[in-house]
Order: sequence, then structure tokens, then C-alpha cells
Amino acid sequence: MNNHKVCVLIAAAGMGKRMRLSQNKQYLPIHGKPMIRHTIEVFDALEAIDKIILLIRSGEEEMMRNILNTMELQHEVSIVLGGDERQDSIWEGLRYLQDFDGIILTHDGARPFVTEREILSVIEGARSSGACCLMTPMKDTVKISEDGNWAQFTPDRSKLYAIQTPQGFHKEVLIHAYKQAYEEGYYGTDDCSLVEKTGKKIRLIRGSYKNIKITTPEDLIFADAIYSDRMEE
Repeated sequence: MNNHKVCVLIAAAGMGKRMRLSQNKQYLPIHGKPMIRHTIEVFDALEAIDKIILLIRSGEEEMMRNILNTMELQHEVSIVLGGDERQDSIWEGLRYLQDFDGIILTHDGARPFVTEREILSVIEGARSSGACCLMTPMKDTVKISEDGNWAQFTPDRSKLYAIQTPQGFHKEVLIHAYKQAYEEGYYGTDDCSLVEKTGKKIRLIRGSYKNIKITTPEDLIFADAIYSDRMEE
């Protein structure tokens, strides 16, 4: 298993509706460089990664190629057009990888602060367990509400974890999960939720609170702070 190659699918086809933008948030600058470039650079620097696939929106090919042309890449980066939903985009990436056999990582393009250590831990976790993801223990108390107005109950916070990417899988595990999802007509909130529906258990690997997904305008403030902190280390 340790000889299996590793491919990362970077989902970068989102519209960024919660950012209240007319453009894809992946191209927003963080300290002078597009967000997606920061994300690509982390994976491109790793020898453990064999292939990088970017899943992007139709019509943004030239913009993405312009970004790639400004980079001194160690890997060949392939561009694949994604779908309307994240799940559809990952599926297009899996279809593109028909001849690939190994470990597949799925990662949000809007998580530019994932570290080398976190990526390597997910690769090893995927090799040993078949399916894994990064997580952090929940800091806040969580309420369950059916209507968003009244709380029904409060789950035990010690058993709650926020899930991050990358998530890692044996290719056949992820393919099986996606085929079942489309056959049964459901969409999951992440890749692990699809795999769980097949009965496969997910190994949880401790991540970092700095591995944020940039989703709202406020997140850009945190992103600048994290970037500045990294530069001072």
C-alpha cells in the first residue's frame, strides 16, 4: 500500500455566494497572491504528491492558466471542469482519473493554510484505514434546532468535531461511495459523508484551527492574520 501513488483533487469551482461576490472567491488575493495559488503551492511542494487536479468552473480556464503560468511548479497540474455542486466537481475529477490507481485526496481550494504535516498525516491515514479526514474538536456549544428559532437540545460538545480537508481515500472506496450516492440520488456535505453511507468508518485525524475555509468576508481578516503569523515563524 505504501507504494500507491497519491493524487489530490482541489475543488475550486464554487461561486462564493456567502462572500457576496460576483466572481469566484478562489481568485481573491491574500497578501498579493490569489487564494487558489496559495493552496496549490502547499501541495506542489510535497514529493508525496504525484498528481494535482484543479476542478474549476467553465469559463475560468484562461484565468487559472494565467495563474499557473506565473508559478514555478514542481508538478504537472491538470485542469478539469467541475459541476454545479462540489460533489459533481469531485465526480468529474474521479472520471478524469479512470486510469489512476492509488490514494485520492480531496481538498477545498478555499483552505490555503493546510500544512505539510497535515497533508502527510492524511495520506498515511488513508493508506492504513481506507478513509480519513482532518478534524478539530468543537470549541462552541452547539444547539440542535428544527426551525432556527427554538433549540430542541444540546449535544455533548466532547463528542463533536469540525471536519476539514484534505480528506483521503483508497480510490475504490471513494468511487463506490459516489456511485451509490448518484444511484440513490443524494448529495453529501463532504466526501466522508458519502463514504459513511456505504457503511465504511472514517478515521479522524487531528488538524489545526488555522486550517480555515474562507467562506465569508470576515474570514479574509483571519486569513491575513494567519498568513502574517506564518511569515513570522
